[in-house]
Amino acid sequence: MTAIIGIDFSGAKHDRSTWVAHGIMTGDGALQLQRVEMTPRSAVLQVLLTAQPPTVAAIDFPFGIPRAFAEFVSVGTLESMPDSWRVVADLNLEEFIAARDAFVGRFGEPKRAGDAAHFPESYSPLHKVNPNMLPMTYYGIRMLNELHENQSNRWAVPPLKPNRNDMDGSVTLLETMPGAFLKSIGTIYKGYKKPKSPILRDERRNTVLDALQDSSGVELPNLSNFREECIASDDCLDAVVAAVAAASWSQNHSAFRHPGDDELTAARLEGWIYVPQSAE
Repeated sequence: MTAIIGIDFSGAKHDRSTWVAHGIMTGDGALQLQRVEMTPRSAVLQVLLTAQPPTVAAIDFPFGIPRAFAEFVSVGTLESMPDSWRVVADLNLEEFIAARDAFVGRFGEPKRAGDAAHFPESYSPLHKVNPNMLPMTYYGIRMLNELHENQSNRWAVPPLKPNRNDMDGSVTLLETMPGAFLKSIGTIYKGYKKPKSPILRDERRNTVLDALQDSSGVELPNLSNFREECIASDDCLDAVVAAVAAASWSQNHSAFRHPGDDELTAARLEGWIYVPQSAE
């Protein structure tokens, strides 16, 4: 039985915007949601460290930084995400932001290769205003580095080569983006976070929840138990979307878009957003 975790991660100073959805895949292939709760960043680390394989955890933050910026702040060879994780972890947040400002001032704000090719609506991990991606990127990558340093053979992080052949003995960490997953299943993927009125909020978030139920390909027998909370909080809703993405991956990861041969080198260093093939 596979455990499912969906994480809507936040770098906000108040640390009240990160939500985690927990569930399990039942014997008949349905996602049974167990709880969805606001979770401090430090506690998210413990959620993952204590997750029992097999687990799929879909997480909403960039797993890497653009190659050009990684090379700008690094003094060593960069071949894969763990190399850039160490580079970021050696900086504090203020140093990371200062390095970003110096780089962007000279070279602009590049996207990662996969984002530029497949997600025109995405922001660079170096984007600083509306939204400010820097704290989320920084804290998320620091967490990945800490996980990697704790038990490197415990994690499967696509598209990195797995450290073990027995995937049932791994915790899969999957980079996702709720809006991109919603787009892939043919529903609204914008405008449900900060609508102009409560009526519009309820309408759009109900539309998203209905699409998860009807169009995701994942059976969600108790989604209705969490509908009210998801309508009240877009962070809660995004955690549930991430959990559905994780469940979909556990069912059939070959249905997701993977890096092509010409994209794999960049993706292994910069990260890759995983959504079903129909996203394009």
